[in-house]
Amino acid sequence: MFTFIRLKLSLIILFTSLLFSQNAETKRFIAVTFDDLPMNTKFLRDGEQWIEQTQKLLNTVKKFNIPAIGFVNEYKLYVNDILDSSRLKALQLWVDADLELGNHTFSHPDYHNTENEEFFADIIKGEKITKELLSQRNKKLEYFRHPFLHTGNSLEKKKALEDFLTEHNYTIAPVSIDNGEWIYARAYENAYNKNDFDLMKQIGDEYVNYMMEKIKYFENQSVKLFGYEIKQILLVHANMINADYFDELSEELLKRNYQFISIKAIQVNRLFYFTQIQLLQYP
Repeated sequence: MFTFIRLKLSLIILFTSLLFSQNAETKRFIAVTFDDLPMNTKFLRDGEQWIEQTQKLLNTVKKFNIPAIGFVNEYKLYVNDILDSSRLKALQLWVDADLELGNHTFSHPDYHNTENEEFFADIIKGEKITKELLSQRNKKLEYFRHPFLHTGNSLEKKKALEDFLTEHNYTIAPVSIDNGEWIYARAYENAYNKNDFDLMKQIGDEYVNYMMEKIKYFENQSVKLFGYEIKQILLVHANMINADYFDELSEELLKRNYQFISIKAIQVNRLFYFTQIQLLQYP
């Protein structure tokens, strides 16, 4: 009886050590993408706060040498239809950090509930300032991210947008790790608005744990679907919770042997990879 128990315990220890060893040896790659630039916020209205929060986030990006890309909604640069210099400066910080910017449309409309031509016009409207800023670094506006990740609710609508983007030299920026980060971000700002700093810390800690569980889930999904772990593209937002906690999240990613790469490093075979991501998001 005792021999059987010892054997069972030995097998459990061996299995656990093998899993740990496999995780320790697995090299993983991830591209980090931030949506809703200059900032996704409910309560912060002062442009100087946007600059402060952006700088905190970019300090983390610099610390971990993350070749991130930010997707811009240019309507956020305006207050009462007037271009706000502080909000513009917050966006300028991304360019000064030599990071990529992408088009997320001007006003973040839902393509599924918007007429095609109206949506296309919103894309064009949303590239003016971003193009000017990128030109300072001799860069071009190359990437487009669909608001709500809605690519079209019919084959005809989907193809119409793909054709438009191709005609305007855009590359679609897919996502392989989608998540409910925005829920934590809203709760975090609500706690901030109430000056409940203990609750903010609790939400922040839970956010990091939640994100790591989501990342592990999509790692497993890719193995189930393709037989290996694909290079991941993470979707998060430029918000207060990431300004405060993306540092901790980055540390956890490094512990799982993630290497931060650019979205360009993933788009080697765009057609094949985009097909993978479509399957991964909608299995």
